[in-house]
Amino acid sequence: MLLPLIVAACLVPGALTVWLLRQHGWGVATLAGVGVTVAFPALLVSGMLVFPPLGYAIGAAATLAALRDYDTGRLWHATTWATVAVIAMACARWSR
Repeated sequence: MLLPLIVAACLVPGALTVWLLRQHGWGVATLAGVGVTVAFPALLVSGMLVFPPLGYAIGAAATLAALRDYDTGRLWHATTWATVAVIAMACARWSR
């Protein structure tokens, strides 16, 4: 039940941006696209707070990605993935 809502929440802003582009031009559509880009991390964090298994899954995937990037020598990417893993696990554990 929750997964279709999350998918709809991710697809509706894109559809709205396309509609704004057709109706109101590039300026309004660009502002809407920037708003969606800024709001997406907040949506993801709130999803992890509401549905802890999502936080655990994202945390595990980010941990694996961080380990792979540390092995290949891409330290900035690995540090970013490690930060994502910490945030995801913190959200999942905080909501219990």
